[in-house]
Amino acid sequence: SAAAGSATVASRRDHVHGPETAPGFARVIRTAGDVTTTSTSLVDLTGATLTFTTGAFPVQYAVAQAATISATGTSMQCNVNLDGALLHGSQGLQAGGAVGGSYFDWSFSGQTAALTADEHVIKVVWMVGDDTGTIRASSYINHMFSVMEIR
Repeated sequence: SAAAGSATVASRRDHVHGPETAPGFARVIRTAGDVTTTSTSLVDLTGATLTFTTGAFPVQYAVAQAATISATGTSMQCNVNLDGALLHGSQGLQAGGAVGGSYFDWSFSGQTAALTADEHVIKVVWMVGDDTGTIRASSYINHMFSVMEIR
């Protein structure tokens, strides 16, 4: 445990530091099972929910994913939900105008303000404007979602 020390010189060379805690970190990597949605309102992206504990620090999050939409000219929105609050506005990040059936990189990252020292739930949520959206997950196209406390 931490102690101030009793040496009479300014450096207090006999002081002791307390144990340092590691920054909070959580990650999920999906390597199988594409996820699809036809929902026109935000829903949880299956397999992209993390629970982690932080100190009173911000966190950085990253989403690495490949997506496709079934029809040309339609759109999909993706967002991050932290403890019930959307981090990219009410609509989120939009991918629109993609050629139907073509895969595209829909990766993004961001950073929160300082959080309370507590357990937090953060998840990726998404929706389509029309038709069917797919997030890929296979042995050669992984889907990754991670959070890391910044100190």
